[in-house]
Amino acid sequence: MTSVVFKKVNDKIYGFSITGHSGYDEKDYDIVCSAISVISQTIVIGITDVLKINAKYKIKDGFLQLDLKNHSDEEIDKCQVLLETMLAGLKSTEICYSQFLKVDIEEVQV
Repeated sequence: MTSVVFKKVNDKIYGFSITGHSGYDEKDYDIVCSAISVISQTIVIGITDVLKINAKYKIKDGFLQLDLKNHSDEEIDKCQVLLETMLAGLKSTEICYSQFLKVDIEEVQV
């Protein structure tokens, strides 16, 4: 199962972490893993390449993490539409594939 945890402070998303493999199908045929990867990596590209925000992120097999906690309020605000869109897309995917994807929101302090 893939676990996605969004980090929120006062209704603003400050980052997320994605861990694990969905297990829907074997590697290269796993449509759930592909959907999660496309949604999340597109958001990272949107933040870093389109918005030009030097966001800290780590990516490796079965893992993606993005952290905005050391960024300005203005930069964090610019990222909200993308991050909320990612959250909505993954929650929608979770509805159809709840055995393979779990999406949570965690309130944190900065």
